[in-house]
Amino acid sequence: MTYVRTEDRLLLKVSTSDSKEYRAWCTRHFTRLLMEHLESMFENEVDEQQVVPEAARKEVARMQHGSEVAEDSFRQPYEAEPDAFPLGEDGILLTQMRYKTLESGAASLNLSGVEGKGITLNLDKNLRHQVYELFRRAAERAAWFDSSPATSAPVVH
Repeated sequence: MTYVRTEDRLLLKVSTSDSKEYRAWCTRHFTRLLMEHLESMFENEVDEQQVVPEAARKEVARMQHGSEVAEDSFRQPYEAEPDAFPLGEDGILLTQMRYKTLESGAASLNLSGVEGKGITLNLDKNLRHQVYELFRRAAERAAWFDSSPATSAPVVH
């Protein structure tokens, strides 16, 4: 996950064991929706495990998220030598998100563009937290969801 300042978008790269790399662009709006959806899933998991008052649910979900994130996962840089780019080398712009819960408890998350091409990620509980954390850190680098700008570029009137 990389923030590309000139595009003001996140570039998601997913490599597969058969040397394919899927590239997709995420807007600020799409990223916010995806993160909110994952946060909602985390809150629902809290409800399934224990009875928690609604006012405290978000905080409990945040604490559980912190314990689920494996910091070692983020130390290794992304390295891929793809042979093919099923969505093109430039990637696609993600505009749609669909999900369903599988019998295993994993979430199948389909992220696609207007033409229907996209990526389907089957995420168990731990991977949901890892993916959320990738998006959270990239959005933080972009300074998207706080009041400070990404750079201190001068304002021209």
